[in-house]
Amino acid sequence: MNKLLLTVAPLTFKALIYAIMLTCRVKRIGSHHVETLKAQGRQWIYSAWHNNTATAVWMERNQGLAMMASDSSDGELIAGAISALGNLPIRGSSSAAGDRAVRDMVRALRNGHSSALTPDGPRGPKFRLQPGVLWIAALSGCALLPYHIEADRQWEFSKSWDGHKIPKPFSTVYVCIGEPFEVSRAAMKSESEHLRDEFEKRMLDNAEHCSRMAGGLS
Repeated sequence: MNKLLLTVAPLTFKALIYAIMLTCRVKRIGSHHVETLKAQGRQWIYSAWHNNTATAVWMERNQGLAMMASDSSDGELIAGAISALGNLPIRGSSSAAGDRAVRDMVRALRNGHSSALTPDGPRGPKFRLQPGVLWIAALSGCALLPYHIEADRQWEFSKSWDGHKIPKPFSTVYVCIGEPFEVSRAAMKSESEHLRDEFEKRMLDNAEHCSRMAGGLS
C-alpha cells in the first residue's frame, strides 16, 4: 500500500471523526463497571460488534487500549487510525486461540493495557461471536465488558458486511457498557460453546438496550 496513503488516511480519519463527534452529546451508561475494575487494579476487555469500530476508536481515544486490526491492507489503515487516536494496534485476527494476535493481545493485557476487540470481525458473520475473544479473557484473567454505541441520528453503510454506523453531527450518542463476564481456562475447555452462546447473548442484549435508548427500537 502507498506510504503516503498510510500516512494521510489515518490523519484524515482523525480530523473527520473529531469534526463530527465534537458536535455530539455523549451519554455513557454502565461506566461504573469500568470504575469498579479500575479500583480492583484489573484490566478489562471491551467487546464491541464490528459496526461500532470507527466511533469506538474515537470514543476510547488516548486510553492506551490494545486494539485488534487485521493483517490486511484495510487493517493497515485501521492500525494507523488506532495509533493516531492514542491507542495500541495489535495486528492479526482473534478468531482462534492459537493465533499470534491472540498471544500478542494477552501479552498486552498482562503488561497493563486494557483492550477493545470486535469478536465478529474482521470478516463476519455479523453479530456472530468468534471464540478468540473468550480465549483472550481466559488466558489473561481479564473481564469481558459488552460495549455498544448507538446515536439517535446516524449514517449506516448498508453495503458494508457489518452495516457500519457513524453518528451524524449534533446527534446524541449513547455508549452502553454491560456487566463484566468472567471466563476461566477450565471453563473454556469444558463448556466453550455454552460460554460463547451466553456472552454472544449478553452482547446482543446490550446492543438492543443501547438501540432502545437511542430510539432505534420501539
